[in-house]
Amino acid sequence: MHPHALLNAVAAQEPGHAALAVVAEVSGSAPRHVGSMMLVMKDGTILGTIGGGKVEERARQSALLCLETGKSDFIRVGMTGTDALGEVPICGGAVGIAILPVGATEKASCVRAVALLDRGERVVLEIGLGASSLRFPTEDDGASALLRCPIEPAERFLILGGGHVGLALARQASELDFRVCVGDFRPEYADPERFPAGVETRCAAFADIIADYPFDASTYAVVVSPDHLSDLECVRAILKRDYRYAGFIGSRRKTAMILGQVASEGFDPAKVDALHAPIGADIGAETPAEIAVSILAEVVAVRRNSPRLAEMDSQRAERRLPAGHA
Repeated sequence: MHPHALLNAVAAQEPGHAALAVVAEVSGSAPRHVGSMMLVMKDGTILGTIGGGKVEERARQSALLCLETGKSDFIRVGMTGTDALGEVPICGGAVGIAILPVGATEKASCVRAVALLDRGERVVLEIGLGASSLRFPTEDDGASALLRCPIEPAERFLILGGGHVGLALARQASELDFRVCVGDFRPEYADPERFPAGVETRCAAFADIIADYPFDASTYAVVVSPDHLSDLECVRAILKRDYRYAGFIGSRRKTAMILGQVASEGFDPAKVDALHAPIGADIGAETPAEIAVSILAEVVAVRRNSPRLAEMDSQRAERRLPAGHA
């Protein structure tokens, strides 16, 4: 669960009804990085994960105790031998976890943080074990800082085309903590009822959707429109914006035609060449759900700066036909 969404859940809690578990220290190998968060509700249910297994269970039990006492805690859990997963040793590292009951002060801090994140602004929260355990660095309330936790706004994922592949992408991308938006000029394919809760929809001409959408360096845009002309309309409009990732679906022939056309229109050749087209990892996908998996595999590789990206780029270049090839 993205920290943006988790903080939104924190902000929605009544004071004293949930506790936040934050990975504050890591030594050796560990399943999650510093800053990973999990929210533990008073009834024992959780949102998010800090790694699963007995590490997570220890944190959950500590959080429930903190909710009874109203005091924060800090636990260290080794991840070797029986202390990790019974008979099966894992990882070989250890984690330190801050457990922070969500009181009125913490709730107020999260409400302010979420408001900034919703506007696309980065925030930094301080985790401490004093009177106030979660705050902005500018707030001086005497809490001892344990961890400064930078949080970026959730990445935006714009799907242009709400057909079968667009629907599969919206379902799967929502599970990957993107803020998903589906745009289409056809009202029936931009109907919110088609998509999971939380997916935004926009109905307008593709060029207008792209012009109005808040593109930035963390935006991902995928073109799965119903026809070649719509694809070209989308690609032209996207190339005028800033983004982290952009690509379009299509055969080798269609890919070559569109890339050749926008190159001939004077768009930056390097930006044209960098488009992910044909889109997706080459895994032999055929069904809409499989195609969505192939696209999102590539998207995740970009998001995580995978060392496989160079290989994927090379494979994509081999799948392109020269412009004008029959």
